[in-house]
Amino acid sequence: MILNTFLYYLCFASAVLFCGIGSTKIVEFSKFTATTLAFFVKLLLSLSITVILGWLVTNKILVPLDMVELYPMVCLFIYVCINTFTEVLVRITTGIDSAEFIVSFLIVLLTVSESLTILDVFIISGSCILSLLALLPLVYSFRSRITTEIGMKEKYYCRLFLFLALLIFIISAWDSMCINPEVIK
Repeated sequence: MILNTFLYYLCFASAVLFCGIGSTKIVEFSKFTATTLAFFVKLLLSLSITVILGWLVTNKILVPLDMVELYPMVCLFIYVCINTFTEVLVRITTGIDSAEFIVSFLIVLLTVSESLTILDVFIISGSCILSLLALLPLVYSFRSRITTEIGMKEKYYCRLFLFLALLIFIISAWDSMCINPEVIK
């Protein structure tokens, strides 16, 4: 069960490929530098605290009160507080600006809305972060092969997103293939 959930959110329903969470950050980073490391450290810190608090508030307070539709606002408030603290902490310790909002917040919303237990919170958020990390080498190798020519920026983005679309098609085609035993059941 744990492995199924982990692989589902890492590969088969990847936060980057199928939800589009962080696809622009992947294109922006594509090389593993100090800024990328600071981004992922801050992402890990802010997400781990925010998803736990957001899930606890949602399931222990909002669900019993039948006010579940307020969970995005509650998660936003928790995330802004935690993200501000971690941004200041990362800037003071490393001196690197790793400010971002949307990637972390969308992962928080996905994690809180999809998880049933506290273990699911860790598995889903961890696999979303790993799906971002797993695509970095692919995008980097794609960029190094394509951008050898001068003036290829527009063609690079077009080809990259076609490559990502092909990757999505390859991953999702497994569900409908006749050699998959789960389709026949």
